Amino acid sequence: MDGEEGEEENMKKYLFILLVFPLLTSCVQHQVIDKLNIETAQGYDLAENNHLRGTLLFVKYLPDKTVQNRTLSATAKTSQDVLTDLERRSSDPLVTGGVGVVLFGEELAKHGFVKLVDSLQRDPNIGSRLFVAIAEGRAEDMLNGNYGFEGNSTYIHDLLTHNMKNRDIPKVNLHLFASFYAEKGRDAYLPVLEKVSDTDINISGMAIFKNNKIVKKVDEKNLFHFKLLVDKHSEGTKTVKIGKYNAVVRSIRSKNKIKIKKNPLEAIVYIKVNAIVREYSGRKVTTKVVKTLEKHMEEDIKKECLHMLKDFQRHGIDPVGFGLRVKNNTRNFNFNKWEDEYKTMKIKIKPKVTIMESGTVQ
Repeated sequence: MDGEEGEEENMKKYLFILLVFPLLTSCVQHQVIDKLNIETAQGYDLAENNHLRGTLLFVKYLPDKTVQNRTLSATAKTSQDVLTDLERRSSDPLVTGGVGVVLFGEELAKHGFVKLVDSLQRDPNIGSRLFVAIAEGRAEDMLNGNYGFEGNSTYIHDLLTHNMKNRDIPKVNLHLFASFYAEKGRDAYLPVLEKVSDTDINISGMAIFKNNKIVKKVDEKNLFHFKLLVDKHSEGTKTVKIGKYNAVVRSIRSKNKIKIKKNPLEAIVYIKVNAIVREYSGRKVTTKVVKTLEKHMEEDIKKECLHMLKDFQRHGIDPVGFGLRVKNNTRNFNFNKWEDEYKTMKIKIKPKVTIMESGTVQ
Protein backbone atom coordinates (compact mmCIF):
# COMPACT_ATOMS: atom_id res chain seq x y z
CA MET A 1 0.00 0.00 0.00
CA ASP A 2 2.79 2.39 0.86
CA GLY A 3 4.37 1.69 -2.54
CA GLU A 4 1.18 2.67 -4.37
CA GLU A 5 0.93 5.93 -2.39
CA GLY A 6 4.57 6.73 -3.21
CA GLU A 7 4.03 6.17 -6.91
CA GLU A 8 0.93 8.38 -6.81
CA GLU A 9 2.87 11.15 -5.05
CA ASN A 10 5.66 10.99 -7.68
CA MET A 11 3.12 11.17 -10.49
CA LYS A 12 1.68 14.35 -8.95
CA LYS A 13 5.16 15.93 -8.84
CA TYR A 14 5.85 15.08 -12.48
CA LEU A 15 2.43 16.40 -13.50
CA PHE A 16 3.06 19.64 -11.59
CA ILE A 17 6.45 20.14 -13.34
CA LEU A 18 4.95 19.46 -16.76
CA LEU A 19 2.19 22.00 -16.16
CA VAL A 20 4.41 24.75 -14.65
CA PHE A 21 7.42 24.51 -17.03
CA PRO A 22 5.55 25.77 -20.12
CA LEU A 23 4.17 28.65 -18.05
CA LEU A 24 7.67 29.68 -16.94
CA THR A 25 9.16 29.49 -20.42
CA SER A 26 6.29 31.47 -21.90
CA CYS A 27 7.18 34.40 -19.61
CA VAL A 28 10.57 34.90 -21.30
CA GLN A 29 10.55 37.50 -24.07
CA HIS A 30 12.17 36.03 -27.18
CA GLN A 31 13.94 38.38 -29.61
CA VAL A 32 15.51 37.40 -32.92
CA ILE A 33 18.93 39.03 -33.27
CA ASP A 34 18.30 39.74 -36.96
CA LYS A 35 15.31 41.80 -35.88
CA LEU A 36 17.30 44.05 -33.54
CA ASN A 37 19.33 47.16 -34.29
CA ILE A 38 22.22 46.58 -31.87
CA GLU A 39 24.06 49.86 -31.36
CA THR A 40 27.83 49.55 -31.54
CA ALA A 41 28.79 53.24 -31.37
CA GLN A 42 27.28 56.64 -30.67
CA GLY A 43 28.29 60.11 -31.86
CA TYR A 44 27.21 63.55 -30.69
CA ASP A 45 27.67 66.94 -32.39
CA LEU A 46 26.67 70.52 -31.69
CA ALA A 47 23.74 71.62 -33.88
CA GLU A 48 22.06 74.99 -34.44
CA ASN A 49 20.46 76.79 -31.47
CA ASN A 50 22.67 74.74 -29.09
CA HIS A 51 20.74 71.61 -29.97
CA LEU A 52 22.31 68.17 -30.03
CA ARG A 53 22.86 66.08 -33.15
CA GLY A 54 23.05 62.42 -32.24
CA THR A 55 24.16 59.56 -34.47
CA LEU A 56 23.79 55.85 -33.74
CA LEU A 57 25.90 53.26 -35.52
CA PHE A 58 24.74 49.67 -35.81
CA VAL A 59 25.80 46.78 -38.01
CA LYS A 60 23.87 44.35 -40.15
CA TYR A 61 25.33 40.90 -40.79
CA LEU A 62 24.67 39.96 -44.40
CA PRO A 63 24.14 36.40 -45.72
CA ASP A 64 27.63 36.37 -47.28
CA LYS A 65 29.08 36.96 -43.73
CA THR A 66 30.11 40.55 -44.49
CA VAL A 67 29.21 43.49 -42.25
CA GLN A 68 27.24 46.53 -43.34
CA ASN A 69 27.56 49.77 -41.33
CA ARG A 70 24.34 51.71 -40.90
CA THR A 71 23.65 54.98 -39.09
CA LEU A 72 20.63 56.91 -37.87
CA SER A 73 20.86 60.60 -36.94
CA ALA A 74 18.48 63.06 -35.29
CA THR A 75 18.59 66.54 -33.76
CA ALA A 76 16.96 67.44 -30.43
CA LYS A 77 17.53 69.36 -27.19
CA THR A 78 18.81 66.42 -25.12
CA SER A 79 20.37 63.02 -25.70
CA GLN A 80 17.24 61.28 -24.44
CA ASP A 81 15.11 63.24 -26.93
CA VAL A 82 17.55 62.19 -29.67
CA LEU A 83 17.19 58.52 -28.71
CA THR A 84 13.39 58.85 -28.59
CA ASP A 85 13.32 60.37 -32.08
CA LEU A 86 15.60 57.64 -33.42
CA GLU A 87 13.43 54.91 -31.92
CA ARG A 88 10.48 56.29 -33.89
CA ARG A 89 12.53 56.13 -37.09
CA SER A 90 13.94 52.64 -36.55
CA SER A 91 12.15 49.68 -38.14
CA ASP A 92 13.54 47.38 -35.40
CA PRO A 93 14.12 47.87 -31.65
CA LEU A 94 17.33 49.76 -30.73
CA VAL A 95 19.54 47.95 -28.22
CA THR A 96 22.40 49.81 -26.48
CA GLY A 97 24.16 46.79 -24.96
CA GLY A 98 26.76 46.58 -27.75
CA VAL A 99 28.07 50.16 -27.60
CA GLY A 100 31.89 50.11 -27.43
CA VAL A 101 32.76 53.64 -28.60
CA VAL A 102 31.25 57.09 -28.08
CA LEU A 103 32.54 60.04 -30.13
CA PHE A 104 32.04 63.75 -29.45
CA GLY A 105 32.42 66.28 -32.24
CA GLU A 106 35.08 68.97 -31.91
CA GLU A 107 32.67 71.91 -31.62
CA LEU A 108 30.59 70.15 -28.98
CA ALA A 109 33.77 69.36 -26.99
CA LYS A 110 34.73 73.04 -27.05
CA HIS A 111 31.31 73.98 -25.62
CA GLY A 112 31.18 71.20 -23.02
CA PHE A 113 29.60 67.74 -22.90
CA VAL A 114 29.93 66.54 -19.29
CA LYS A 115 26.14 66.07 -19.03
CA LEU A 116 26.35 63.50 -21.81
CA VAL A 117 29.13 61.64 -20.00
CA ASP A 118 26.96 61.58 -16.88
CA SER A 119 24.05 60.23 -18.91
CA LEU A 120 26.24 57.45 -20.32
CA GLN A 121 27.38 56.46 -16.85
CA ARG A 122 23.78 56.21 -15.66
CA ASP A 123 22.75 53.91 -18.51
CA PRO A 124 22.82 50.36 -17.03
CA ASN A 125 23.17 48.85 -20.51
CA ILE A 126 26.44 50.67 -21.24
CA GLY A 127 29.70 49.48 -19.70
CA SER A 128 32.00 52.00 -18.00
CA ARG A 129 35.01 50.61 -19.90
CA LEU A 130 33.80 51.76 -23.30
CA PHE A 131 36.08 54.17 -25.14
CA VAL A 132 35.29 57.88 -25.36
CA ALA A 133 37.10 60.05 -27.92
CA ILE A 134 36.96 63.41 -29.69
CA ALA A 135 36.36 63.50 -33.44
CA GLU A 136 38.06 66.23 -35.45
CA GLY A 137 35.22 67.87 -37.32
CA ARG A 138 31.92 66.03 -36.81
CA ALA A 139 31.35 62.71 -35.08
CA GLU A 140 28.53 61.95 -37.55
CA ASP A 141 30.94 62.17 -40.51
CA MET A 142 33.44 59.85 -38.81
CA LEU A 143 30.83 57.19 -38.01
CA ASN A 144 29.67 57.25 -41.65
CA GLY A 145 32.98 55.86 -42.92
CA ASN A 146 33.73 52.25 -43.81
CA TYR A 147 36.68 50.99 -41.76
CA GLY A 148 37.89 47.42 -41.58
CA PHE A 149 35.94 44.20 -42.11
CA GLU A 150 34.22 43.87 -38.72
CA GLY A 151 32.36 47.16 -38.59
CA ASN A 152 33.35 50.75 -37.77
CA SER A 153 32.94 50.45 -34.00
CA THR A 154 35.18 47.38 -33.79
CA TYR A 155 37.80 49.12 -35.95
CA ILE A 156 37.87 52.27 -33.77
CA HIS A 157 37.83 50.21 -30.56
CA ASP A 158 40.75 48.06 -31.75
CA LEU A 159 42.64 51.16 -32.94
CA LEU A 160 42.43 52.73 -29.48
CA THR A 161 43.16 49.46 -27.66
CA HIS A 162 46.32 48.84 -29.70
CA ASN A 163 47.67 52.37 -29.29
CA MET A 164 47.00 52.44 -25.55
CA LYS A 165 48.67 49.09 -25.02
CA ASN A 166 51.56 49.21 -27.49
CA ARG A 167 52.04 52.84 -28.50
CA ASP A 168 51.91 56.38 -27.08
CA ILE A 169 48.24 56.89 -26.12
CA PRO A 170 47.59 57.02 -22.35
CA LYS A 171 44.98 54.58 -21.07
CA VAL A 172 41.57 56.25 -20.74
CA ASN A 173 37.96 55.07 -20.97
CA LEU A 174 34.56 56.32 -19.81
CA HIS A 175 35.24 55.37 -16.17
CA LEU A 176 38.73 56.92 -16.04
CA PHE A 177 37.68 60.09 -17.86
CA ALA A 178 34.75 60.62 -15.50
CA SER A 179 37.02 59.99 -12.48
CA PHE A 180 39.69 62.43 -13.70
CA TYR A 181 37.04 65.06 -14.45
CA ALA A 182 35.41 64.77 -11.03
CA GLU A 183 38.74 64.70 -9.18
CA LYS A 184 40.05 68.06 -8.02
CA GLY A 185 43.75 68.51 -8.65
CA ARG A 186 43.95 66.76 -12.03
CA ASP A 187 42.49 67.62 -15.44
CA ALA A 188 40.97 65.03 -17.76
CA TYR A 189 42.08 64.15 -21.28
CA LEU A 190 40.81 62.17 -24.27
CA PRO A 191 42.28 60.93 -27.58
CA VAL A 192 41.49 62.93 -30.73
CA LEU A 193 40.60 61.03 -33.91
CA GLU A 194 41.11 62.35 -37.43
CA LYS A 195 39.24 60.96 -40.42
CA VAL A 196 41.93 60.63 -43.09
CA SER A 197 39.61 59.04 -45.67
CA ASP A 198 36.42 56.98 -45.83
CA THR A 199 38.53 53.91 -44.97
CA ASP A 200 41.18 55.31 -42.61
CA ILE A 201 41.32 56.98 -39.16
CA ASN A 202 44.37 58.44 -37.40
CA ILE A 203 44.90 59.35 -33.74
CA SER A 204 46.09 62.95 -34.09
CA GLY A 205 46.67 63.81 -30.43
CA MET A 206 45.18 64.17 -26.95
CA ALA A 207 42.66 66.83 -25.91
CA ILE A 208 43.06 68.24 -22.39
CA PHE A 209 39.99 69.60 -20.60
CA LYS A 210 39.40 72.32 -18.05
CA ASN A 211 35.93 73.11 -16.68
CA ASN A 212 34.21 70.82 -19.19
CA LYS A 213 35.89 72.32 -22.27
CA ILE A 214 38.94 71.57 -24.40
CA VAL A 215 41.76 73.94 -23.49
CA LYS A 216 44.68 72.42 -25.38
CA LYS A 217 45.57 69.62 -27.76
CA VAL A 218 48.81 67.65 -27.48
CA ASP A 219 49.99 66.91 -31.02
CA GLU A 220 50.85 63.35 -32.05
CA LYS A 221 54.60 64.13 -32.21
CA ASN A 222 54.52 64.92 -28.46
CA LEU A 223 52.45 61.92 -27.35
CA PHE A 224 55.48 59.85 -26.33
CA HIS A 225 56.51 62.43 -23.72
CA PHE A 226 52.91 63.07 -22.65
CA LYS A 227 52.45 59.39 -21.83
CA LEU A 228 55.72 59.38 -19.87
CA LEU A 229 54.20 62.07 -17.62
CA VAL A 230 50.61 60.86 -17.16
CA ASP A 231 50.80 57.07 -17.60
CA LYS A 232 53.35 54.33 -18.19
CA HIS A 233 54.61 52.63 -21.34
CA SER A 234 54.35 48.88 -21.50
CA GLU A 235 55.39 48.51 -25.16
CA GLY A 236 56.61 51.74 -26.72
CA THR A 237 58.83 52.75 -29.65
CA LYS A 238 61.00 55.80 -30.24
CA THR A 239 63.58 56.82 -32.84
CA VAL A 240 66.67 58.56 -31.43
CA LYS A 241 69.23 60.43 -33.54
CA ILE A 242 72.93 60.03 -32.60
CA GLY A 243 74.97 62.27 -34.86
CA LYS A 244 74.39 61.04 -38.42
CA TYR A 245 72.96 57.70 -37.27
CA ASN A 246 69.46 56.67 -36.13
CA ALA A 247 68.55 54.13 -33.51
CA VAL A 248 65.09 52.63 -33.09
CA VAL A 249 64.39 51.86 -29.44
CA ARG A 250 61.53 49.43 -28.86
CA SER A 251 59.87 47.51 -26.06
CA ILE A 252 60.04 50.66 -23.97
CA ARG A 253 58.77 50.24 -20.44
CA SER A 254 58.43 53.33 -18.30
CA LYS A 255 57.08 54.54 -15.00
CA ASN A 256 57.09 57.86 -13.20
CA LYS A 257 57.13 59.12 -9.64
CA ILE A 258 56.47 62.65 -8.44
CA LYS A 259 57.92 64.17 -5.28
CA ILE A 260 56.63 67.45 -3.85
CA LYS A 261 58.84 69.83 -1.86
CA LYS A 262 57.67 72.89 0.07
CA ASN A 263 59.15 76.27 1.00
CA PRO A 264 59.58 77.00 -1.83
CA LEU A 265 57.05 74.81 -3.62
CA GLU A 266 58.75 72.48 -6.07
CA ALA A 267 57.84 69.29 -7.96
CA ILE A 268 60.41 66.70 -9.03
CA VAL A 269 59.32 64.18 -11.67
CA TYR A 270 61.37 60.98 -11.74
CA ILE A 271 61.00 59.04 -15.00
CA LYS A 272 62.49 55.57 -15.34
CA VAL A 273 62.76 54.01 -18.80
CA ASN A 274 63.96 50.52 -19.76
CA ALA A 275 64.29 49.73 -23.45
CA ILE A 276 65.86 47.56 -26.15
CA VAL A 277 67.68 48.71 -29.29
CA ARG A 278 66.08 46.95 -32.27
CA GLU A 279 67.55 48.91 -35.17
CA TYR A 280 70.70 50.99 -35.65
CA SER A 281 71.91 52.57 -38.88
CA GLY A 282 75.58 52.51 -37.78
CA ARG A 283 77.97 49.60 -38.08
CA LYS A 284 77.69 48.12 -34.60
CA VAL A 285 75.92 48.78 -31.30
CA THR A 286 78.90 49.01 -29.00
CA THR A 287 78.90 49.77 -25.27
CA LYS A 288 79.87 53.34 -26.14
CA VAL A 289 76.93 53.65 -28.53
CA VAL A 290 74.57 52.34 -25.84
CA LYS A 291 75.83 54.88 -23.28
CA THR A 292 75.53 57.70 -25.82
CA LEU A 293 72.02 56.55 -26.70
CA GLU A 294 70.97 56.51 -23.03
CA LYS A 295 72.36 60.02 -22.55
CA HIS A 296 70.61 61.36 -25.66
CA MET A 297 67.29 59.87 -24.59
CA GLU A 298 67.62 61.34 -21.09
CA GLU A 299 68.39 64.78 -22.51
CA ASP A 300 65.46 64.51 -24.93
CA ILE A 301 63.03 63.41 -22.19
CA LYS A 302 64.16 66.17 -19.85
CA LYS A 303 63.92 68.88 -22.50
CA GLU A 304 60.60 67.88 -24.08
CA CYS A 305 58.78 67.00 -20.85
CA LEU A 306 59.83 70.25 -19.19
CA HIS A 307 58.78 72.26 -22.24
CA MET A 308 55.39 70.53 -22.20
CA LEU A 309 54.85 71.09 -18.47
CA LYS A 310 55.68 74.80 -18.72
CA ASP A 311 53.13 75.08 -21.51
CA PHE A 312 50.55 73.36 -19.28
CA GLN A 313 51.34 75.86 -16.51
CA ARG A 314 50.79 78.80 -18.86
CA HIS A 315 47.37 77.41 -19.83
CA GLY A 316 46.46 76.58 -16.23
CA ILE A 317 45.88 72.88 -16.96
CA ASP A 318 47.20 69.97 -14.88
CA PRO A 319 46.73 66.57 -16.58
CA VAL A 320 49.68 65.15 -14.61
CA GLY A 321 47.92 65.69 -11.26
CA PHE A 322 50.40 67.89 -9.38
CA GLY A 323 47.48 69.50 -7.54
CA LEU A 324 46.27 66.13 -6.30
CA ARG A 325 49.71 65.33 -4.87
CA VAL A 326 50.12 68.76 -3.23
CA LYS A 327 46.63 68.43 -1.74
CA ASN A 328 47.51 65.07 -0.18
CA ASN A 329 50.50 66.68 1.54
CA THR A 330 48.89 69.94 2.66
CA ARG A 331 46.50 70.66 5.51
CA ASN A 332 43.62 73.01 4.78
CA PHE A 333 44.45 72.90 1.08
CA ASN A 334 42.97 75.82 -0.90
CA PHE A 335 42.35 75.08 -4.58
CA ASN A 336 41.82 78.74 -5.48
CA LYS A 337 45.23 79.60 -4.06
CA TRP A 338 46.75 76.52 -5.71
CA GLU A 339 45.75 77.63 -9.21
CA ASP A 340 48.00 80.69 -8.85
CA GLU A 341 50.79 78.71 -7.18
CA TYR A 342 50.72 76.07 -9.91
CA LYS A 343 51.54 78.58 -12.66
CA THR A 344 54.75 79.62 -10.89
CA MET A 345 55.74 76.30 -9.28
CA LYS A 346 59.23 75.10 -10.14
CA ILE A 347 59.34 71.70 -11.85
CA LYS A 348 62.36 69.44 -12.35
CA ILE A 349 62.60 66.38 -14.59
CA LYS A 350 65.01 63.60 -13.59
CA PRO A 351 65.01 60.81 -16.19
CA LYS A 352 66.92 57.53 -16.02
CA VAL A 353 67.21 55.50 -19.22
CA THR A 354 68.60 51.95 -19.24
CA ILE A 355 69.18 50.03 -22.48
CA MET A 356 68.59 46.40 -21.46
CA GLU A 357 69.56 44.69 -24.73
CA SER A 358 71.03 45.59 -28.09
CA GLY A 359 71.79 43.86 -31.35
CA THR A 360 74.31 44.25 -34.15
CA VAL A 361 72.17 45.45 -37.03
CA GLN A 362 72.92 47.42 -40.18
